[in-house]
Amino acid sequence: MNDLDSGRREAIRLLCQAQATDQLSVEAFESRLEQVKQAPNQATLAAILADLVPDVPVRYAAAIDHTGVAFPVSPAEYVRVTSVFASTKRVGSWTVPLHIDAKILFGELTLDLRDAVFGADVVDITVDVKLGSFSLIVPAGTQVENEVEETFTGSEHSTRTAPGAQPNGLLVRLHGRAFMASIEVKEKLPSNQAKGTGILNRLLGSGD
Repeated sequence: MNDLDSGRREAIRLLCQAQATDQLSVEAFESRLEQVKQAPNQATLAAILADLVPDVPVRYAAAIDHTGVAFPVSPAEYVRVTSVFASTKRVGSWTVPLHIDAKILFGELTLDLRDAVFGADVVDITVDVKLGSFSLIVPAGTQVENEVEETFTGSEHSTRTAPGAQPNGLLVRLHGRAFMASIEVKEKLPSNQAKGTGILNRLLGSGD
């Protein structure tokens, strides 16, 4: 059994204990259990358990209802995501790199950042969309700058699911090109917060 598997077993034990002592509702327990099963590393496991384990270091960001957990890990500098004749999604609790290069050709790509862990206050996303669609879901209150060069393309920025959200200090910058495509940006509350279960979106990093 490797360290990650051991970490998952310990995380499940803590979740069971929290549910048994009424720290978590059944719905919250089931949601976090699924996140634990999909966690790619120890840092993500720690983020999922941050409000249940008192010795996990927590720092509070300046924005309203925007908490952060500091870990001794750094996000990737660059990640490329490709969707060619496919439907691709990145969702759940994942560590967002500083720069994402998204290529879509006759496909659709969804990047869901609601429950993600961020290593910086600024995320750059370069898109190259041809005859496809790109959907970006960000935590409510995120500032999004869309500088994509659009040709025969429709774009939309929706805040319907999180009206009146306060700025959270996160900036996402969109660059690149779109040809005969669609680009959609949605602001939504973190999934567990939207269900009333209490996990807030986390901002990873020390000194950012």
